[in-house]
Amino acid sequence: MTNAVPALLPLALLEAVQNIDTPPDDGLGALEAELAAKRLGLSPTVAAQAARYRQLANHGGEVTGDEAVAVFRLVGRRPDAALVYADAGRRAGRYAARRQGLLMRAMLATVPGRLRGLLGLRAASGLARRWLLADLRAVEGLACCEMSDSLAMQARDDGVGCQFYTTAFAELLRLVAAFEGPLMHDRCLAHEDRNCRWRAMPAGGYE
Repeated sequence: MTNAVPALLPLALLEAVQNIDTPPDDGLGALEAELAAKRLGLSPTVAAQAARYRQLANHGGEVTGDEAVAVFRLVGRRPDAALVYADAGRRAGRYAARRQGLLMRAMLATVPGRLRGLLGLRAASGLARRWLLADLRAVEGLACCEMSDSLAMQARDDGVGCQFYTTAFAELLRLVAAFEGPLMHDRCLAHEDRNCRWRAMPAGGYE
């Protein structure tokens, strides 16, 4: 793995922690205050670190690989890690999609369906490579990604963190390539496969 990691990745993780740890506004103010004191996502430390990552991410900044893995590991210790990883992946996918150039965005908005998908997949591939550190490419016209290592696997080797990439790729493809089909994580290092693989599947219709 590279030692330079886009700051938007740890930012997405901490924002997901903050989101999931925020209690609902149900009128139980005193109880919420007591619970908030025990929730990591509402701690001043997490808020300060998220603000730091946000400032870096706004300028395309990076953090070290070790620092990013530490945030993935922090999430991986939670009993709801899969839920947090999934939320964070969607956020990371949205952040990556926003890095798309205005010219490409305008062009994709004007081209017809199939061509839009092909050009969108090419654009998504570049965004994934730069911002998600993943080689997302076209295989038989559909998105495919194989990873022999990842920040999530370095943090927790049982495959739970792969949910981060599943939702990140799906969100990026939805926003950039207008892809609405399922994304399958059909190989995983945690299952002793030689790599992790994600494949987009064609959307099926209803009978």
